[in-house]
Amino acid sequence: MGNMDNEFIITIDDRGRITIPKEVRGLIRSKKFKLKIDGSKIILDPIVIDINKYYGIFRKDLGDIDIDNLLKDELAEVLLNDE
Repeated sequence: MGNMDNEFIITIDDRGRITIPKEVRGLIRSKKFKLKIDGSKIILDPIVIDINKYYGIFRKDLGDIDIDNLLKDELAEVLLNDE
């Protein structure tokens, strides 16, 4: 459905969901976004967190906890509420 101008026609379903076209998803590294309203425009800014900059600051063995996912989720939450 895309054209040469990188514009796509999408539909909001009955539950308020939209589907991001596959060719757009292939360009975006994030699954979390900050949604902003600018007049009549909806802006989705991807939240990309470089967890590598936090490597080595934790000295404790956390067992089976996936620290990468934990950090991504927590840092995304901080960014979303940091306004």
